[in-house]
Order: sequence, then structure tokens, then C-alpha cells
Amino acid sequence: MKGANNMQSYRSLHPNHVHQLTVSVSKHYWITGEGILKYRHKKMEVALDKVESSKRNHLIHYIIRDHCSRVLYSEVASSKSNIDLQQFLFRAWSQKEGFAFCGIPELLTIPNTVQKAFPKIKEKVSQLGIKYLKVTSGFQAGVRDVKTLEEYMKFYAELPFTENHATLNETFNYVSTMQARTGKQSKLEMWQNNINTVSVPSESWLRIA
Repeated sequence: MKGANNMQSYRSLHPNHVHQLTVSVSKHYWITGEGILKYRHKKMEVALDKVESSKRNHLIHYIIRDHCSRVLYSEVASSKSNIDLQQFLFRAWSQKEGFAFCGIPELLTIPNTVQKAFPKIKEKVSQLGIKYLKVTSGFQAGVRDVKTLEEYMKFYAELPFTENHATLNETFNYVSTMQARTGKQSKLEMWQNNINTVSVPSESWLRIA
């Protein structure tokens, strides 16, 4: 590694220095025409930018992960009732009741699959002063995060998706209260104990063309 910029590509210096964005089509979960959340053991391979044309109503994960603390905020949606990515980021970075994690990062990783499906997202986050950080192998955590989140979702398989949507959107709480890599505190406690200033997005950001 050479130089400060290269160093930043592989290490976050403090909470909210680097956030990682993941938008991923579940390989195992989908919603039936009757609205039931289903699990399929055989993997379903559907590209994010092609999911809307799929005959199946797939489950989609939206995740923001703080690289330093490993805290994450996540939401799920069906491919037939997708959520606006900018609105998701606004909620992720805004203050939330009962969950301390918030704040705009200095740097954001956006996988190529997400950029392809949401071509305006780099421009949108740059309006907040966030700089784009090219994804490296050391920053690709989305697959692990989805796998961890889906471990909790198995309890809701064969149940109505809409009725349990709010509960499924709280799954990140379990993940973020897991033990941090230091082994002495939870991920959320690590974020809280090391964060300095926090800047949250204004609602006016959502209105910028």
C-alpha cells in the first residue's frame, strides 16, 4: 500500500469514515402471489438490474454498514414493491428512535451492480459531500451481511410478508448488538464509544433534482 489514499482504500480510521452500501437480491427468499415469504434451498441467480422483469417476486436487501464498527442498518422489500434507494439512505443516515447509529460518512463504497441498477446514486450521494470509494476485496462484506440477516429470517418463512415486514426490518438490531471484533463490547457500543461529530442529511436533499 502506498500513500494515504491507498491506505484509506483498505482501512477505516473511525466510525462513519467509510460506509458500505449493499443492495442485493436474495438467493433464497421470495414472496408468493398470496404474499407468503418462501425459502428455496436451491439458489436463485437474478441480477439486480433485471429483477423487475423476473416473474418471481424476489426479496431484496438494502444494507448500510459502518466499516469500522461493523454496525449495520438494513431494510427489506419485495421486487414488486421496491423502495427508493435515496429514501433508504436518508433513513439509514438520519437519527432513529431506539437505534443510535446515524450520520453521513466521509466515504461510501457502491458496488458496480448497484451503480448499474441505480445509475444516479453516485451523483446523489455526492450532493452530501460524500466521496466515492472504489470497492476492493477488503471491503466486499455484503454477502456475509445478507447471510447473517437471513439466518434470522428463517423464523418468518411460510408467514405473510406484509404482516411481518416491520419486524423483518428490525433484524439489523440483532446483528448490530453482536460482539465487536475487539471482543469487549457490541458493534453498536463500539460505534457509540468512538464516534465524534455526526452530520445527518437534511430533507431538502430528497428534493434536489
